Amino acid sequence: MMRFILLVLLTALALSGTGCSSYLTKTGRQQASYERYVRRQSAGRIKNQRKFLSSAKNQPIPSTPSEPQTSLSTGPESVTSGDESQ
Repeated sequence: MMRFILLVLLTALALSGTGCSSYLTKTGRQQASYERYVRRQSAGRIKNQRKFLSSAKNQPIPSTPSEPQTSLSTGPESVTSGDESQ
């Protein structure tokens, strides 16, 4: 019986640094709150990055405008019918 009580006491002392006992102090609650905040923010950041990458894959790649093409033909550029004396 004495060994059992000693074992329970040692276990309680070993676990006192972590677990629910950290919520008993103001700084413990603040640290736990900050850890939750960081976890949520990093999860949200990862989610937004995945969303951005998946939407970027579905969009067509914008083509860059090419240089204007010029024709080097020696013939007339336009043909008109009728009177050329304007």
